[in-house]
Amino acid sequence: MSKLRVAVIGIGYLGEFHAEKYKNNKNADLIGVVDTDEKRCQKISKKFNTQSFNKYQDIINDVDAVSIVVPTNLHYKIAKFFIEHKKHVLIEKPFATNVLQAKKLRDISKKNNTILQVGHLERFNKAFIGLKDKIKKPLFIECNRISPYKLRGTEVDVIKDLMIHDLDLIISLNNSRVKNIQANGINVLTNKIDIANARITFDNGCVCNLSSSRISDKVERKMRVFQKNSYFSLDFQKFVLDSYKKLTINNKKIIKKEQIKFSKNDSLKDEIQSFIHCINNNKKPIVTSLDGINALEYAIKISKLIKNDSTI
Repeated sequence: MSKLRVAVIGIGYLGEFHAEKYKNNKNADLIGVVDTDEKRCQKISKKFNTQSFNKYQDIINDVDAVSIVVPTNLHYKIAKFFIEHKKHVLIEKPFATNVLQAKKLRDISKKNNTILQVGHLERFNKAFIGLKDKIKKPLFIECNRISPYKLRGTEVDVIKDLMIHDLDLIISLNNSRVKNIQANGINVLTNKIDIANARITFDNGCVCNLSSSRISDKVERKMRVFQKNSYFSLDFQKFVLDSYKKLTINNKKIIKKEQIKFSKNDSLKDEIQSFIHCINNNKKPIVTSLDGINALEYAIKISKLIKNDSTI
């Protein structure tokens, strides 16, 4: 099988990692990196021994697929260009600026029979995959995601920057429509929401509490899931899953604790490998355009609720 010809559009902090994963993937040929910052682009192209481009239009005849790792406001324009030219696209989260743009990209991708994958990285975390296998009917989910302030990513609020990861995860764990959302948040270091909390109630009765902050002195990414007779606590950073289950042994009820330590995996490497596999085998992505739309829709709703100080 010939190697998939790929390029990375946007070669900032995260884009550089995309380029590295493609360069080291035996099934991919990194034909180039693209960025309007000529100096930065040349530096990264030399690092990975590939070509440097300043205009994404210039590579259209040389690639089969691209990673789009540019600011969110550019996602729609660039993705649309490549999809309409029948190129496969891995697009970083958030999927687009608004739901209408995201739905248009989904429709264009269907029309052109291309793979369109949204970069919700946590789906590829081994510990989360282990948790998902154990969840049958969640009753309550709690998510905490905090990180130190960084300039990158602040073109969007903390909901689209951080909380959107957990929105995607809870939707994947609990297949039900949202009934009610309550949300609060504040601005601290930017003119956008930097700290947010949302409480989501689903039609099936499941309740989710999500807290996100980009104003912290540490990084924390944790999830707790409660279902009938069991409770799970997941640490995304440490790749550790603790489970507590109520059992009956010799007519005596006990709580059995078990801890699983997963081997640490490179989620971005696995995400890109999955993207390439889906293209080569015409398979549905693990994170589809519909997944990206759903996470984006609720992220936008939460942002609007906080700005309007209301409930839906």
